[in-house]
Amino acid sequence: MKANRLVLLAVGVTSLLALSGCARSGDVAARVGSTTVPTSDVDFLTKVQCGILDKARSSGQSQAVPISQVRIQWVNALVEAELNRQLAARDDISYDRATLRSAMDQFEPTLQQAPAKDRDRTRQMIEAIYRGQLQVVAVADKQLADKGVSEPSEDQVRAAVTKILADFRKKVDVEVNPVYGPDAADAAGSVDPSLSRAVSSYARHSVERPPSQSTPEDVAQKYTTWVDGLPVDQRCG
Repeated sequence: MKANRLVLLAVGVTSLLALSGCARSGDVAARVGSTTVPTSDVDFLTKVQCGILDKARSSGQSQAVPISQVRIQWVNALVEAELNRQLAARDDISYDRATLRSAMDQFEPTLQQAPAKDRDRTRQMIEAIYRGQLQVVAVADKQLADKGVSEPSEDQVRAAVTKILADFRKKVDVEVNPVYGPDAADAAGSVDPSLSRAVSSYARHSVERPPSQSTPEDVAQKYTTWVDGLPVDQRCG
């Protein structure tokens, strides 16, 4: 399967997950092998995305989400990007440059909604995330081709990518700052943050799980009400 047929990770403004209202320590969001993922990078991308979401909501194109969810999304995305980078460096992996250009072209209108002073840094960080994804897709395509699968489905490619990353991750020491609630596999946002300190009743509210109901409509309504009940400085949009 050509790489440009794969639906890449949407790290823009649509799928969000994470943690706010908690004290963070230092500038280390995660360690991936000998490389550090800075908290400042997580906070920068969170700020940019929240600004875009604020504009989208003011025009009726988006609903509010917890800042906490945005932070955890970026922690996981940046950890995966670093894993991808290390895998590509180890195996000297190429990627589909045309697909990368296309992905960045599609991202540009969203980027233009960010402050001009933040665009270059954001563009570089998002391009690195996309590049890493494409490099792992290239590995998956080769593995599938070696097995005689010349035209794999997107599901087959995704499954292959998942296995490649899971296998590589076992060989790399990944440690996510406990403030982001990592699980045993160091995926952020999976458990209560053991080292974070809620600073108010609003902060405790912000780290609770969204309420669940019996129907999708109930879930959506309860979630919206829950998010709208957060303090303004703990939500985007």
